[in-house]
Amino acid sequence: MKSLYQWGRLSLGLLPFFALAGCTDLDTAPQGDTVTEAQKAELYRRVPERASAAVNGVMSIFSRLEATAKGHLDFGYGSVLLGFDCRGADVTCTTNGYNWFGAETTLDDNHVYDRFPRVVWSNCYDQIKACNALLASVKSDDTNPVTRFNRAQAQAVRAFDYFTLAQSFQFTYKGHEQANCVPVITEDNQAESEQKGLPLSSVEAVYQRINTDLDSALVNLQSTDTERNDRRFVSLAVVYGLRARVALVQQRWADAAEAADQAITAAAAEGITPASREAVSHPTFTSMSENDWMWGIKIEETDPVVTSGIVNWASHMCTFAYGYVMVGATKGINTKLYASIPSTDVRKGWFLDAKGESPNLNRAQRGYLAEIRATPFTNVKFDSYKSVPNQSISAQDLLLMRVEEMYLIKAEALAMSGQAAEGAKVLTDFVKTYRDPAYTLTATTPEAVQEAVWMQRRVELW
Repeated sequence: MKSLYQWGRLSLGLLPFFALAGCTDLDTAPQGDTVTEAQKAELYRRVPERASAAVNGVMSIFSRLEATAKGHLDFGYGSVLLGFDCRGADVTCTTNGYNWFGAETTLDDNHVYDRFPRVVWSNCYDQIKACNALLASVKSDDTNPVTRFNRAQAQAVRAFDYFTLAQSFQFTYKGHEQANCVPVITEDNQAESEQKGLPLSSVEAVYQRINTDLDSALVNLQSTDTERNDRRFVSLAVVYGLRARVALVQQRWADAAEAADQAITAAAAEGITPASREAVSHPTFTSMSENDWMWGIKIEETDPVVTSGIVNWASHMCTFAYGYVMVGATKGINTKLYASIPSTDVRKGWFLDAKGESPNLNRAQRGYLAEIRATPFTNVKFDSYKSVPNQSISAQDLLLMRVEEMYLIKAEALAMSGQAAEGAKVLTDFVKTYRDPAYTLTATTPEAVQEAVWMQRRVELW
């Protein structure tokens, strides 16, 4: 995952809270009656399973189509991921008319009226509003196991959204704790935010909200025997993973190392372990059923982002998919970063070399790339849906968290907490076992180990 870049002086007050979608106090029933939030709360108390539909609604916001910008760069959280990747140094792409993320590529999206900031803002706050509505209807003193599980989902997703917003609209945590960040809206002040608006909270206050939500989600999941039925939902492993991410950004090194280790252990209990060299020696990363996925966005063939044809993540990022990648809008790797990957590392094959070749491809894939005239250093990391080149159905799931990231967090956090040798060992063991058997690390200082981790993050999480 790339770090999120902030928009310098973006005037957040100009963005319309009143336009955010979500539940209102009065919902019209099919029979023409109305259902109040209080009535929904009573229903959820009596039949907790009914709240599961609201949880599904929260998760569906991750993949909604053209809800904000009304253009082909607006397909939910996948747009957020792509936009920030294009803003970074490691993803290269053309700025031709087929690249809907051209403004992000050239860093020309730093204005309040630009589409991408609105996509980030609205996707996060619309989802926060849905979480708030669920939390308002599912009371905290209800000990029903299903209720506990549902509250944990809303709390964890809300924390995830505020973490995204905090990194997008302000500089990083350390050294900017008192800087203005974004408004903190919860179930307690949602109505006030819609009626009068709310001031910007400090970075510190936003992170306090994030950590409070994650702590509460953890307690709720530890208090229930209800388990997720697929990885679109949050589990203990995911909450620990989010805690590790947040603690790392806050430079709470010991906490980050502990949370990452807890995430690895909890993930293993679900059968989630790092992908082997063999598993990533061909285009993949398409399904949350893959061995290393901890959390993802479930995409169905009937979802609007799929039936749109080309308004989806795969159309812009998967070189083998049907869409904008077919007409020159492919995404490639920074050539200096590519050159730094050893030839013994399986991940070098995630990208075409200077001759336009990769050992990770089969004959059909090589033939298709020749047909579309794929350029050197184009990524071939992500497979098409059901491994069919030029697949017009782009129903690949989208990744939110992989267990490999937890090993990288643990290594960095151990090193920066004064345990450089332990951090170096975690990093070395991970890379040698799963990616490059010839990997060696000579770093001995905390900062040198941290630099080595950052290099591995740039490759592993490209």
